[in-house]
Amino acid sequence: MLEERSLPNINQVETLIKSCGLSINYSVDYTMGIFYDDELVATGSLYEDMIQMVAISPYYQGNDLSAIVITHLVNYAFNKGITNLHLFTNPDKVGMFLPMGFNTVAIAKPYAALMEWGKPGIAEYCNILKAQAGDINGSASAIVMNCNPFTLGHRYLIETAASENSKVYVMVVQENLSVFPFDVRYKLIREGTSYLPNVTVIPGGRYVVSSLTFPSYFTKDTELAHAHCAVDVEIFLKHIAPALGITRRYVGTEPYSPVTEIYNETMKKRLIPAGIELVELARIEKSGAAISASRVRQLLAQGNLEAVKELVPEITFNYLISEAAKPVLSKIRKG
Repeated sequence: MLEERSLPNINQVETLIKSCGLSINYSVDYTMGIFYDDELVATGSLYEDMIQMVAISPYYQGNDLSAIVITHLVNYAFNKGITNLHLFTNPDKVGMFLPMGFNTVAIAKPYAALMEWGKPGIAEYCNILKAQAGDINGSASAIVMNCNPFTLGHRYLIETAASENSKVYVMVVQENLSVFPFDVRYKLIREGTSYLPNVTVIPGGRYVVSSLTFPSYFTKDTELAHAHCAVDVEIFLKHIAPALGITRRYVGTEPYSPVTEIYNETMKKRLIPAGIELVELARIEKSGAAISASRVRQLLAQGNLEAVKELVPEITFNYLISEAAKPVLSKIRKG
């Protein structure tokens, strides 16, 4: 007889997960299992709004245990107030989740498909973007930025796009996994570009370079980066670009981060054939080196504010010497 149980920790399911060829993620909020006469035959976990590590014993596949696991996790999350869930699956497994009420957000062949259940989802997100866009006419471009912190290099990229397009949307990575908090980064970009009337700065939300769409951006796992880049770019192509009327995307060259370099290459392969022009600008330099946020953070760690002053706009420097920046600077100096 099958029995559903809540499991206190992931260690109980390690053997089953490994037998299915899956990777174990110990960052979970909840794990459940299905038992047959005290034998664990299926499992699944939740981490925030992500369903992960769904594994069915090879000897019990074909018995709709996946549906039981997913239904259990959906009900558990809903009772906790989570009304929108996501999962990654193989592109050829998409049809398996449609009867369970999941919608396809993006398919990035050959790597993965991102699916979601409930609301607010990608449709509601795009409605918000459309409201911000208003009447779509002329050439609109997009820039996705983290700005950790906002530098002269970032400003140059935005200024160039603003001079070449009637409308520019700067989408700020909203995930709070950077040294500089989102509210600080967002404020610096908005105030630092307020003199450009055709630039609109908007939060990236859950669907733009987040731990949902692009976790390797934060983990620096270059093997996974190809798959996550592809998913993130497909979401942009399928949903975000049409919502904002975007026909062009701007990026800076990437001399330092292998993951970001993979991201730029993925955009070239997927956006250009779909009719979205990709403009890649060489980074501006100072003292013989490209201006980058990582270089600014290194100088801040050394306490070299004079050198930092040469690399950031006045709005950023004024923040860095303010009382509000002290907790951030302390974190940087402690490594």
